[in-house]
Amino acid sequence: GQSLRTDRREISVAEELDALLPVIEAVVAACPGCAISVDTYRAAVAAAALDAGATLINDPSGLVDPGMAELVAERDVDLVVAYSRATPKVRMSRDRLVANPMADAIAFLRDRLNRLEGAGVDRKRVILDPGPDLGKAPEQSIAVLRGTPRLRAALDLSRVLWAVSRKDFVGALVHRMPSGRDPGTYGALSAIEVEPGDIVRVHDVAGVVDFFKVRAALFDGI
Repeated sequence: GQSLRTDRREISVAEELDALLPVIEAVVAACPGCAISVDTYRAAVAAAALDAGATLINDPSGLVDPGMAELVAERDVDLVVAYSRATPKVRMSRDRLVANPMADAIAFLRDRLNRLEGAGVDRKRVILDPGPDLGKAPEQSIAVLRGTPRLRAALDLSRVLWAVSRKDFVGALVHRMPSGRDPGTYGALSAIEVEPGDIVRVHDVAGVVDFFKVRAALFDGI
């Protein structure tokens, strides 16, 4: 319902819900029982989305809303927690970027896990998002993605959301606009270690399904 793009104004909770709830309701009606992820950093929006039928909350802000942890504990739902030092809707300048993104990611996410567990959230409910592009320069996104297996082990998290599709770090490498970044996205997906339970978030769903079918055949055999 709300874009994280900094060139678009922040909308109100009411506007976000007006955009979001009819879509959730339509998906629930068309596909009963399916998993529905809602991307929001506002606990009030997350609560209304869950009431409408959402099953997973994806918070790209790294818990900027203090009410999110309590909501997730109360509803006992899965939560994606992103590594992001950025304030939603505010572009980070290079002078605010961290010097060591991997060390900072571990410290940041450990703090968020402690906050969630303090609110009563089971660690098994938490899905790690390395947060490519979120408050990071392209080289930092690449460093954190390369180090995600280390993050997974250090934080004892079994599931990862891989949100690499058409991201700016891909654009910085291939010098293409988002619509032309699918081949670069496949390059990113070829390098990551997808484990059971992980989520791969993409734009070209059919193309990525084909990619993983061929990749699996070559790695594992038919």
